[in-house]
Amino acid sequence: MTELNTPMAILKAALKKENASYRFYDNLLKEHKSIEILREMIEQLREEEYRHIQIIEKKITKLGLG
Repeated sequence: MTELNTPMAILKAALKKENASYRFYDNLLKEHKSIEILREMIEQLREEEYRHIQIIEKKITKLGLG
């Protein structure tokens, strides 16, 4: 595992995990039509991951500029 010894390394690792989580929920919605009863919850979880991605990307940009 990559050493998480700088703020940038931590943010990049977090971003990687958030992107993986987003793809997981997105793939569930695309590939499993039988989950209709869970669709709203999965969509909410996916959108929450997207918000996390945006927050982390903003922090990375701020660190890169600062």
